[in-house]
Amino acid sequence: MITDHRQSDDHARCPNLEAETITHRNRKSHSTQDQSQRQRLFLGSSTPEFDIEHSHGMHVVHDGPRQAPPLLLIHGSGASGGFWSPMVPVLAAHHHLIRVDLPGCGQSPPAPSYDVPAQAGQVAALLDDLGLRHVAVAGHSRGGYVATALAEQRPDLVGSLA
Repeated sequence: MITDHRQSDDHARCPNLEAETITHRNRKSHSTQDQSQRQRLFLGSSTPEFDIEHSHGMHVVHDGPRQAPPLLLIHGSGASGGFWSPMVPVLAAHHHLIRVDLPGCGQSPPAPSYDVPAQAGQVAALLDDLGLRHVAVAGHSRGGYVATALAEQRPDLVGSLA
């Protein structure tokens, strides 16, 4: 077992897709409202934030104004959407951020499959539900694979990749 000390205490357990389990220290149970409030306080930001719980098997957090250009942030293996928290204050000033917890990570429930194309399909369904097209997508590590698969499957949804 590997312990990842780089993540905050608020991150939940996430199965590593290469069969190792990464646990995050001192997991604490908090309500979504308490967590959102703590995130805003931690970030030192008054940026509007709201949650959409478990949309298409993923926990989703929005930051910044919805009318701003959308930026989808996809975390890597062993992490969650909270991975992006240090960058939220700067990015949310100019973008509608959409942070997902991929299935089985963070606050998302486990999934029957952790296949990259399947996860890209779930992200595509989320973007369809939100009515978003030509979204800038940033992925870290495995999130980059999911972002690339999303662009391959649904080029109408992805405006740029990072």
